[in-house]
Amino acid sequence: MERLEKNVIHDICTNQVVVTLHACVKELVENALDAGATRIEVKLRESGSELLEVVDNGKGVALENYALLATRHATSKIREYEDLSNSLATFGFRGEALAGICAMGDMTVCTRTADDSMASLLVYDHYGKLTSTTPAAREAGTTVSARDLFKRLPVRHREFMRNAKAQVSTALRLIQAYAIANPEIRFHVIAEKSRGHGAGRATLLSTSGSSLGWIQAAASVLGDSVVADVNPLEMESAGGAWKVSGAISMPHGGRRTRDMQLFFVNNRPIDPPKRIVKLINDTYHQYNSRLYPVIILSFTAAQGLVDVNVTPDKRTVFLHNEESLLAD
Repeated sequence: MERLEKNVIHDICTNQVVVTLHACVKELVENALDAGATRIEVKLRESGSELLEVVDNGKGVALENYALLATRHATSKIREYEDLSNSLATFGFRGEALAGICAMGDMTVCTRTADDSMASLLVYDHYGKLTSTTPAAREAGTTVSARDLFKRLPVRHREFMRNAKAQVSTALRLIQAYAIANPEIRFHVIAEKSRGHGAGRATLLSTSGSSLGWIQAAASVLGDSVVADVNPLEMESAGGAWKVSGAISMPHGGRRTRDMQLFFVNNRPIDPPKRIVKLINDTYHQYNSRLYPVIILSFTAAQGLVDVNVTPDKRTVFLHNEESLLAD
């Protein structure tokens, strides 16, 4: 038995971090949100196979962080494991995202802080090592560009190209969730196609950043018809540990599928909590067995009551004291 070489370990681990277009988009949008951006633009050229680009007007990357930016497990968001339950206030915390994207494609970063006189264009190799830095022009913020995603892995690239439309749809649905949870931020999603049928530029999503409340935010992203028959919901658990807000369909409303059931914990989009979603759907079906309710529910609690370090994509979240929450 022998220990694996560092480059082999790197390839095995980073290839598990970013496995789909949806995962790439998620990591880059969360980085923009963590940077305090109020405007986020996502560009997909040829369904993201040629270019995935996320542009934000956040605080940018400081010069001293250029070299470590795309290396594995380099992060400014936590220092100790206990920070996950005590002080975590960001979406990301593992420091794996940019390293994973570098492994999957050709990544460049153009960034500028408010104190910089000009921007810098940073080029990284597939191991996340900074290979060049050149002056560039842009406002304060960061642009991350990933080209030729998954081409280094022929099987994964073939699967990506075969399901490109579905992957774009999944990525768009994720961005819609972030836009609903962050109505004060302007989101803009653009699809570019340079050849073949439907060549041109199309806007897939555009929000104003001025919506107020869950219903207005959902209407601006999903359309007025989706929230035409929903009621706002505000409640607090006994003792005030959990606050729940959002909107749920009235009995005469609803949809034929569960495609409009969105859940958030501390503004983080998550997979539907099985017991909670079953309780809501079962209760709704007592009044309307033919449809499923539109559900937009946001749970807010101290970080110590939430475990987000369950799966690599952080979509599965464990809620402490879930029994008492269900009882309430």
